Amino acid sequence: MSANFTEAETLLGLALPSRRDEAWKYTDVRRAVTESARGLTLMGEPSLTTDGKAALNLRGEKIMGDSPMSALAATFETPIYGFTVKQAVAEKPVRLTLPKQGHARIQIKLASKASLHVTEDHRGAAGGFSNVDIVYLVGKGAHLTRTILVDDPADHVRICTASIDMETDAKLTQHALSFGGALSRMETVVTGYGRNVNCLINGAYLLSEDRHCDFTSHIALAHPGAHIRQSVKGVVTDKGRGVFQGKFHVERKAQHTDAEMRHDALMLSERAEIRSKPELEIYADDVACAHGNTIGQLDESALFYMRQRGIPLKAARALLMQAFLADVFDDMDDEALQGDILARIEEWLGA
Repeated sequence: MSANFTEAETLLGLALPSRRDEAWKYTDVRRAVTESARGLTLMGEPSLTTDGKAALNLRGEKIMGDSPMSALAATFETPIYGFTVKQAVAEKPVRLTLPKQGHARIQIKLASKASLHVTEDHRGAAGGFSNVDIVYLVGKGAHLTRTILVDDPADHVRICTASIDMETDAKLTQHALSFGGALSRMETVVTGYGRNVNCLINGAYLLSEDRHCDFTSHIALAHPGAHIRQSVKGVVTDKGRGVFQGKFHVERKAQHTDAEMRHDALMLSERAEIRSKPELEIYADDVACAHGNTIGQLDESALFYMRQRGIPLKAARALLMQAFLADVFDDMDDEALQGDILARIEEWLGA
C-alpha cells in the first residue's frame, strides 16, 4: 500500500492511543512509536499452515474488533483474511504466522461443535511496528484452543487485539508466553453470547533489559452459567516493565457465573516496574467471582534452604522461578507444545 507519509504521520499521531486513554495509561503507544518504525503504513500478510481439515477462504466478513488499533488497521484498508473451520475436527494444531511488520486483520470462524487449536507465532522485524487484529467466532459447543508465543526483537512495537465471540456451550483454552519488546500489548476481549461458556486464559511474561509487555483482558458475560479461570504470572528484571489489566463484566442476566482471576509477579531488580489492575464489575447477585494479585521477590528462605544443600545461587534462583511459572501451563493438552514453552522459559532463566 502506498500512502503520503505526511498524511499518515498526522493520522497515526491522532489514532495511536496514549497514557491519556484510561485503558492504555500503562502502555503509551504514541510515545513508543517513532517515525522511523517500519510497518506504520504497510499491510502485512498472515499465513496459516493446516493439516487439511480446516476449510480456508480469503474473504473474511467485515466483523472486526472496535478497539482503537483495530480501527487504525481498518483505516489503511487492510484486507481481512478469513479462515473457516467446519464440523471436522483438526487433529493437529494449525500454525498462524503473523507478518513481521505492518497491519493485519484476520477472522477465524468455528462452526457449531467444531474444534481448532491455533498456535500464533508473533515474531517481528528489528525496528518494526506490528498491529494485528484477530476475531474468533466460536459457535455453539465449539472449542477454540490458542497457544501464543511472542518473541520480538527488543526494538519492535507490537499490538495484538483478539476479539473472541462465544456462543452457548463454547469453550476457550488459551496459553500465552511473551518476552516483550520495545512495547508489546496482547489484548484478549471475550464476549459471551450464550449460556455456559467456559474459558481458561493463562499467560506468562518474562522481561529483561528495558522490554515492555502488557497482558490486557476484558471478559463480558450476559448469560448464565459461565465458568472462567484466568492466571497470569510474570518475572521482570533490569528495567523491564510488566502490565496486567483484567476485567470481568458480569451483567444481571449472567447468574451462576463462576469466575476467578489471578496475577502474580516477581520483581528481580529495583528498577523493574509492574503495573496491575484487576477489576470486577458485577450486576448479578448469584455469582462467585474473585480476583487476586501479588507482587514480590524470590523467597530468601527457600534460596537459603537450596544453597545449604549445595545448589549454586544462579541455579537455585532459576529453579524457583521455573516452579513459579510452570503451573500456568499445566493445563496444556499438547505435550509437545508444552515442552517447547517450558524449554523456552528454562533457556531465558539460564541466560
